[in-house]
Amino acid sequence: MCDTMVVFNRDADRRSFFAKNSDREPGELQTVHISINPKEEFKASPYLEYKENYFNGSFKKLEAIFNQFDSQYSAIISRPTWMWGAEMGVNEFGLAIGNEAVFSKEKVPADGLLGMDILRLTLHNNKRAEEAADFIINLIRKYEQGGDGGYTKPLKYFNSFLIKDPEEAFLLETSANHWALKKVETFATISNSYSLRDDFDVADEGSADIDNFKETYENKLFTYFAGGNKRQKSSSGYISEHEINLESIKNLLRSHQGSSGKIKRGMTSICMHSGRFIKSETTSSLIVDYINDKLIIWFNGSPHPCFSLYKPLILPRDKNARLDFTDMDFAVEYSKKLRILTKKLAENYDIFRKQIKPLRDKFETEFARIIYEGIEDKTEEDLVSDCQECLSLERDYLSKVQKMLN
Repeated sequence: MCDTMVVFNRDADRRSFFAKNSDREPGELQTVHISINPKEEFKASPYLEYKENYFNGSFKKLEAIFNQFDSQYSAIISRPTWMWGAEMGVNEFGLAIGNEAVFSKEKVPADGLLGMDILRLTLHNNKRAEEAADFIINLIRKYEQGGDGGYTKPLKYFNSFLIKDPEEAFLLETSANHWALKKVETFATISNSYSLRDDFDVADEGSADIDNFKETYENKLFTYFAGGNKRQKSSSGYISEHEINLESIKNLLRSHQGSSGKIKRGMTSICMHSGRFIKSETTSSLIVDYINDKLIIWFNGSPHPCFSLYKPLILPRDKNARLDFTDMDFAVEYSKKLRILTKKLAENYDIFRKQIKPLRDKFETEFARIIYEGIEDKTEEDLVSDCQECLSLERDYLSKVQKMLN
């Protein structure tokens, strides 16, 4: 279960944001990776884990069509390591996409293209949001969507996509080969529920004249248990009521605590925590800040954004630029270590709240100063250096946290 949002500031600075929390099973590893050779990575699949249902199902269909596409554009992606696809990402042209599982009355094909594979294939082959939406529509029309997106338990669904570039954004909702598309003017949020009713701009021939896309296709029972309607209402309300900047976006992605100051578990929290009956949690969080003509990506690389540190990355157009996250081995080990740490922080919540959270906020303030101070005059090389400085400072933060926990 997930939450994705885009926000435009249409005044003089024209700053905008894309953000997503990815909610998956607690035992599943998700890692942030800079993909500069998507075709080579495809040949090397699976990277870490072999899942028979995936590789004998939807991956077979992806494999059959993959070479029809150039897949030449680099992207920063956040992906479960047992699949080729991604939960969210942004490519070298600033095209960002997040998908949500939506539950339909229509049957999900067992061998359909997985939504996360569709997402990554789209990032590697498109420059702008509108062409990306057309690309996805053509994929589901020709090859069907579906498959099994679950890690240890079956999870079959269709997809809702939020698609953004530096200038435009579109909301695309689907059910089998049906679809509806709406251009985003100021903001949009999506969760694990259909949100388009009669307010779409264009739809497939079979849906163009229906009164309500959501009512026509949504399975209300599955949607109710997924909590998507409540989370979508919560995120939309927050954006409507707050001035949106980097800090307020972080606050939204971290929101889950009740007035008691304790972690609130359940399917209605934006920052989701698993519990006795809740087998889903936020396993990765990503923000893309479109500022001036630059893209700054803020990521956790670990579960639970409420406990985690947001660090900056950029996606250099120079493919020879040295950034550690181009190495998949490094990215996986990095996420493994941070998963262990966030579990310890959850077990020591009072120490986190009283001692570690103020330290985390102090480091994030310093990261923002390093990145944004004089950003209008910074070159790509400058920003690569700034990101490396922040990641170096993170090691100091982690050392201090370990001492506090011990």
